[in-house]
Amino acid sequence: MKLNMRMRVLGGLAAAALSLFALSGCTFISDPVSQMRVPQLPADKASLMAAINSSLKALDGTLIRPANDDNSSIFTEDLDRDGVMETLVFYQTKNEAVVNHGMILEKQGDTWVKKLTFDGVGNALDSVDLQDVTGDGKLNIIAGYSRTEDKGVKGMVVYSYSGGVLEEILTKPYTKYIIDDLNEDGIVDITVVYFKRNEFATITTYQYNDGFKVLDELDDLDPYFNSYYNIVSGKVAANKEGIVLDSAVDARSAYTTLVVMENTKLRVAIPGDSHTFKDRRIVSEDIDSDGIIEIGLLVPPKGWEYFDPETIPYFNSYYKWDGKDGLTFSTQLYNDPLDRFTINFAPEWQERVTVDTKSVQNKSLKFIMTDTGETVAEVKFFSPVEWDNVKNTGWKLLGRDLDKMIGYRGELEQSTIGGEDGRIKSSIERKGIDE
Repeated sequence: MKLNMRMRVLGGLAAAALSLFALSGCTFISDPVSQMRVPQLPADKASLMAAINSSLKALDGTLIRPANDDNSSIFTEDLDRDGVMETLVFYQTKNEAVVNHGMILEKQGDTWVKKLTFDGVGNALDSVDLQDVTGDGKLNIIAGYSRTEDKGVKGMVVYSYSGGVLEEILTKPYTKYIIDDLNEDGIVDITVVYFKRNEFATITTYQYNDGFKVLDELDDLDPYFNSYYNIVSGKVAANKEGIVLDSAVDARSAYTTLVVMENTKLRVAIPGDSHTFKDRRIVSEDIDSDGIIEIGLLVPPKGWEYFDPETIPYFNSYYKWDGKDGLTFSTQLYNDPLDRFTINFAPEWQERVTVDTKSVQNKSLKFIMTDTGETVAEVKFFSPVEWDNVKNTGWKLLGRDLDKMIGYRGELEQSTIGGEDGRIKSSIERKGIDE
């Protein structure tokens, strides 16, 4: 079972113990069923739900939720900024040529009235965004549709809504669309990444100026890879927006491409080649929470350069774009190949920690300082019997994985170098393993 729980060991155990202590003092036990109450919706929400349900019943439709939104299938905004609230929902019908549909309701006094319905495409709803992409101050509806039998075929439609009239103003096939301001002119643009394996990979940026116009397009990107497993946009340098594309070459290996726009021209700043190739997929992200996206690469710990690659306990090293054509080191961590835990190294330890070459993955890992050889942390896999013998000898339980107990020893602290209270601290995270 995967818990998807991330928890810092340092301090976390103390907090957990405190919580357990507090709970142990609780003496009030009541029947939970007797405490249950039927939740009451506020009057306005109840009125809206009644209007939606009534309309869907008449249409024989079922409310659907976009895949990019875990929280809501109902979007209420003043779309055309006329002071009257609208609600947008999507629904599906059966036994019709078109199964995806949208519906807009308008608030009139204390009631909600259906204004219009419209047809979508495909049979799945990938995304819904409400954003002004035309610069007129009104919210546009940007919907991404797909087909369940072929998730690679997607269609994006941008709608404008004003005065009770809905209009399609841009329709494009896409793999990923990005709403951003790539050329940083203060006007929102839409960038469409479109990929078909072994045939084409394009990036096109559109901006609205009395209709959507192409700002620029890259149509010569390498299409000879399996798929994009991660596409993210945002700051790629302190004052630069960009797009980072992580491409899966096969089931394991990958490479990363970074694209920016300069003088309204798209430019591949970091090409997807041997420099960003890695034998294991790493997601590019803002790993150090500084607002800038980093590119992850696999790096063998010092001393492991000539070992069999299958045995190397690689570090994930993350790099920032240097603003030209290169990358600069940002941070480093150890991520278990099966994604069961991560060890984050303190900034002061970056590139000063390695793994003892006697370590064996899935058995025992010893993290040591490269300059002193001091052991700063150990991770070891135990049988239940072995764990019973060592659990009171300084080992902490990191988690369980099948028949193994994963133990952790070492505070990831060093007393000889500065830092808060004279100790450097790092952290370890559990990822996807049972406690």
